[in-house]
Amino acid sequence: MSEVARKHQQFMQEALVLAEEAGRLGDVPVGCVIVRGDEIVGRGANEIQRMGDPTRHAEIVAIEQAVRTIGEKFLDDCTLYVTLEPCSMCAGAILLARIPTVVYGAADPKTGACRSVFELLDDPRLNHQATVRTGICEEECSTLLRDFFARQRERDDAPEVEQSQQGAPNTSGALYLVPTPIGNLEDMTLRSVKTLREADVIVCEDTRHTSPLLKKYDVPRKTLLSYHEHNERERAMEIAYRVAQGQKVALVSDAGMPGISDPGYRAVQACIEAGCRVIALPGASALTTAIAASGLPTDVFCFVGFPPQKKGRTQFLETHLAYHGTVVMYESPYRLQELIDDIAHMGGAERKVVVAREISKLHEEYIRGTAADVAAALRARGGVKGEIVVMVAPALQGAS
Repeated sequence: MSEVARKHQQFMQEALVLAEEAGRLGDVPVGCVIVRGDEIVGRGANEIQRMGDPTRHAEIVAIEQAVRTIGEKFLDDCTLYVTLEPCSMCAGAILLARIPTVVYGAADPKTGACRSVFELLDDPRLNHQATVRTGICEEECSTLLRDFFARQRERDDAPEVEQSQQGAPNTSGALYLVPTPIGNLEDMTLRSVKTLREADVIVCEDTRHTSPLLKKYDVPRKTLLSYHEHNERERAMEIAYRVAQGQKVALVSDAGMPGISDPGYRAVQACIEAGCRVIALPGASALTTAIAASGLPTDVFCFVGFPPQKKGRTQFLETHLAYHGTVVMYESPYRLQELIDDIAHMGGAERKVVVAREISKLHEEYIRGTAADVAAALRARGGVKGEIVVMVAPALQGAS
């Protein structure tokens, strides 16, 4: 087998994994991956039934993710692998994304539009050339579709089930919130690793960030779904649907506890509303780690996330700096100087402040002192780098 053929088979197998997952969830089993060089930049599977949207074809989903991953609207150096010949709508999306190479498995004599893909993409007026390769893993792709439709026919012929039984969520499913290391990969717990290995699907902020962690802990290959601020609402519905169908879904963020200043809230809410189990695993969190080592009071504290950059910033800081307990917030290293200056101005130059950065990493550091001292130290250093946690002493506790 040539290197090119081996590569085609490898990525079509990735698309087949996504297709099988779609079939288990009630959608026509079609999967798609988009590859740039040797890296998968977009993954998609049919979501038509789950999302109630006839446009959510595997190719569309994968193109959307690839565009977000690369940060460019044209995918003119990518290859699209899909388990079923693209339809005319998807051919149009391929055209708009300027994808130069399309590889598909099973042919579709009814709605397949690869002739259209050829004609559209090879039109000299578009200044774009396309290559279409067919028959990769064709038998596996075709068998998957045949078996799916056979099961559908059997279900259609089966006696109706009472609605009360039909609509009840499968109690074997659960959404697991799995914390991941905030810096040191050895902070992964045994229970977290076990949960990831046993999960049916892993939902993560960025598949490129999570994949090395899964590889380090020998987590078997399985479906990875992206979940971030741009698709959080739609993906939350799919997560709840999967859990209701009996799947074990593991949700991870890039670092720390999912849902704490990271996507997760809507998925948890959707599962609760659907009557599904939500299980949070204890583990790494920058919030609790930083305040434990801060030296500030920990009996009463308030976490407020990231301060607004512009609108509402003054009111936000004035409100929280009047709090009677320790205030904990996250901040970008590029805006840290401005934040400490504002704290000194609004909360008092003698207010105790602790800045924690690069927690659990090689250059972990805690900068302690009054707001004025910390502001001066940061200014003298010309700023700092890394993940930042800022903690401010209670309003009633001035300088000692």
